[in-house]
Amino acid sequence: MKILKTLGSAALIITFITGIWFVDDRYVDAEEAQTLKQQINLRIDTYEYRELTKQYYELKKLVRENPDSQELKEQLREVEKERAELRKRIDAKLE
Repeated sequence: MKILKTLGSAALIITFITGIWFVDDRYVDAEEAQTLKQQINLRIDTYEYRELTKQYYELKKLVRENPDSQELKEQLREVEKERAELRKRIDAKLE
């Protein structure tokens, strides 16, 4: 009977500790939330950089096909500028 009480008490204590551990893991502290937010923003910036790169090469091809078009050249410069700014922002987040 004494062994049964001891095993029951041990099981109760382990269940209690495990319950506290699971409840504690459910909540995120401010530091973890900030890290997750930074990772999400980095993914968004990386995706945007890829899209700008695609747009850059498409515009570059169009400028090669139409060298007299000032509008295309201006759009290419704007995309180059946006890509450079975004690249700096990504590099700053990775440091």
